[in-house]
Amino acid sequence: MARIDIPAGDDPESIRLLGLQPSMGNAMAVLADAIYSKSSLNVRVREAIRMRVAQINQCQICLQFRFPELLSAGIDEEFYEAVTNWQQSEILNVSEKLGIEYAELFIQDHLRIDDTFFSKLKNKFSEIEIFEMTTTIAGLLASGRLMQVLQIEQSCAI
Repeated sequence: MARIDIPAGDDPESIRLLGLQPSMGNAMAVLADAIYSKSSLNVRVREAIRMRVAQINQCQICLQFRFPELLSAGIDEEFYEAVTNWQQSEILNVSEKLGIEYAELFIQDHLRIDDTFFSKLKNKFSEIEIFEMTTTIAGLLASGRLMQVLQIEQSCAI
């Protein structure tokens, strides 16, 4: 049960929450749309980041959700399992591993993100891709934590 009163309705709580304060709800929806349909970030990198953020946030919905259209990019259960032990993975490429590492540092130890780490990012990603990764990590972290802290019942709708 949600920790705050949200508008009544037939939609899932996660959707109704956005209507509580429409300006902020709209901003969250626009960011989610940008992450999932406006980003030029490689989908395997984005999905590796999404799954690692879900693991850190312990978001049960996100941990279970799969985008069927990503199967054609080789994103299958083996891919998701590889994210858990990404350092030892032989199926994740260098860019995917670097995206996961960036997500972990951003969430768990952001003060360790130094110029040396950014040099590694710049060797693999464009300035736009780095901005998109940063925004994706921040958006997923914020959304997941918001839902968890407020105990909002979530649906698989993203």
